[in-house]
Amino acid sequence: MAGLIPTPWLLTAGGGVLLAATAAFGGLEEVQPPPTPTVEAGERYAGSDLQLTVQRVELRAERGNADVFPDEEKRERVLAVIVEAVNTFDEPRLAMALGAISPMVDGIRIDGIDAKPTVSRADRSGGTMLQPDVPAQLVLAWIVGPDDLQDGDEVTLTLPDSTHRVGTNVQRGVDFWDDVVVGARMTTTVHAVLARDDGGAS
Repeated sequence: MAGLIPTPWLLTAGGGVLLAATAAFGGLEEVQPPPTPTVEAGERYAGSDLQLTVQRVELRAERGNADVFPDEEKRERVLAVIVEAVNTFDEPRLAMALGAISPMVDGIRIDGIDAKPTVSRADRSGGTMLQPDVPAQLVLAWIVGPDDLQDGDEVTLTLPDSTHRVGTNVQRGVDFWDDVVVGARMTTTVHAVLARDDGGAS
């Protein structure tokens, strides 16, 4: 019995050998997350059971078909992102969601602007309900100051992705999307448009 080695000693010794071997081969390496994909203007992106195609980014002197109201005396302008959105889920869904972080179309953000955008239809038809597999031309809009952006500036957009879940208990059967992450990034150029030229239907 005197020759038996206590189990805790064996575990400690084994751990030491493992650490020594790991150090000999370069140490412990952290697993790096995959890089965020990048897309270009006009390229289709899929995330949150949506297909999103950012067509262009406009800097407007007037609101046009955007659902914001800039102050003319302050020389405020409208930053508008024109997006084609397709709901690939089998039920209608709103293009907007409650909360500061959204998995929906209003989850598209511009680096340096904290606010959520407003969302409206480019043809001013009203309503932002997205029917399954029916493309919708949408305008995301923010109010910006007179010196915030200029024609030709580059901006970086982030596009949302999320996980679809079905509720239980009191929310049994309710579809929702959470665990929102940045699914892709896009860097594109801002184009200034003339007054009353909003890029949408008149």
